[in-house]
Amino acid sequence: MILPPSHLCFTAAARIYSVRLCVAAFMLVSGITTAAETLTLTAARTQFLKTLLSESQVLTDQYDRALAKLELELAAASDYEEARLVQQRRAELKAIYAQSGTTSIQGFPLAPDKARLSGTAEVSDDTLTGWRSSSSAAEWQSVRLTPGSYFVELEANFSPLMTTTTASPSSRFTPQDKASFAFYEVSLLPGAQENRRSFDIPLCADETTFNPVRIGPITFTRSTVTLRLVPAAGYPANQVQLRQIQLIPAKETSIQAASLPEERDTLEQAKARLAIELERAQKAALTAYQAKLTEIGAASPELREMADMEAKRLTSLQKKDPAKPNENPLYRMLARLGQISGFEDLEHAKLIANDQMTGDHFMIEHAGQQIFVRLLWVQCAPLDGQGDHALAFAKHFSIDSDAVSAMGRSARDFTLGYLDGKSLRLLVRPDVDKDGSRPALVFLSDLGLYQNVIVDHGLAAVRAPMKDEMRGTLEKGMISNLLDRETSAKKQKAGAWAINEEKK
Repeated sequence: MILPPSHLCFTAAARIYSVRLCVAAFMLVSGITTAAETLTLTAARTQFLKTLLSESQVLTDQYDRALAKLELELAAASDYEEARLVQQRRAELKAIYAQSGTTSIQGFPLAPDKARLSGTAEVSDDTLTGWRSSSSAAEWQSVRLTPGSYFVELEANFSPLMTTTTASPSSRFTPQDKASFAFYEVSLLPGAQENRRSFDIPLCADETTFNPVRIGPITFTRSTVTLRLVPAAGYPANQVQLRQIQLIPAKETSIQAASLPEERDTLEQAKARLAIELERAQKAALTAYQAKLTEIGAASPELREMADMEAKRLTSLQKKDPAKPNENPLYRMLARLGQISGFEDLEHAKLIANDQMTGDHFMIEHAGQQIFVRLLWVQCAPLDGQGDHALAFAKHFSIDSDAVSAMGRSARDFTLGYLDGKSLRLLVRPDVDKDGSRPALVFLSDLGLYQNVIVDHGLAAVRAPMKDEMRGTLEKGMISNLLDRETSAKKQKAGAWAINEEKK
């Protein structure tokens, strides 16, 4: 956790912690998707995610607004490093909703491409820009919303155009130091004239810095309204960029940032309160998802194993470690999953050497159970040197089919020598291959991912999935790393890559 400077109030640190807590929860939930799941389980997971995000949305919106205020305070105090870190936290929070495909549940977005534009206003990459003339406007017609009070929130950038920074002071194209806009309801009905709000956008040094702007509250008495955004003047020498425009319901229960009396509260107590509040918001969604999994398992016997595994993951999510009573279970589960979607985490497993073992297929024992696994994303040569796998292996390394069997035995002996007698950690997927094995990532405490090791020695071919089958940034990064290692092993003529060189 990053604490702000000592001259800022204690609640700023609590707000940053709160956002991190939400980010961890959302990243965890958005990551549990299996590779070969059925439509029924997919629908259940999707509904669970939507419910959880809905229950947590109010807290998240409040934390985001608190962060925006803190960012401005830090910038005004010239503490730019802390302001940048706070800005990163806000970006992480937005990325969670973008990655899960969920937009703000509580707000009504005013999309730039849905606006009717006039004058010089235009849309570029989901951003309203232009605004060179005072006759410019953006109008959203027939917006449907629930009558009540709303804040208008957006991100704005007002910067000088590069071509005008050296203009003469007497020129009408001299950059201005602020931009003024008005937002209002377009209507002749009573009360509409009271819904006009003006706001200013300060000048930024560059075109990449966006400042949060909040306008209102505005009270709407009708369910369908037309809204208009207009500049107070034209800005031909400046660049104006407006994005992320939305209406946020004004709630009387919103969290207020207030300093606390000294020696009356502690940071740990604030953390505990925030954790309890978030846990309460999640409880209903977790309970409903657990019931849905039970229902799926009872109605579809073929899905019972997958549903039970998902239920086990939920149970692990909610358990607390007696040795670490203050540890947040969400953090622990997130660390165990490693932000990779759809894996069961098995620690302290042991290799069992038997006749079935090959370089990429072997039996492991964990918690008294034996599981047949295969190395995910890589493939070793078969021991008999026969079949489609043997042909694919020979083609991949450009070697004769006669050498495939020898490479298969070398890979088996290599795997046995590396893994036998060691404590292994496996991330195992729930889907089962035709031969009864389950795809797994195998880790050694002193070496890391074993797939990397066997590829480095030229004993396994990388079998990367299609791009649309990769789920998550970390998974894509691991596969990309394997491909880079295979390229390096080929250049160094390691393992099977050396056979082709010997023929030349």
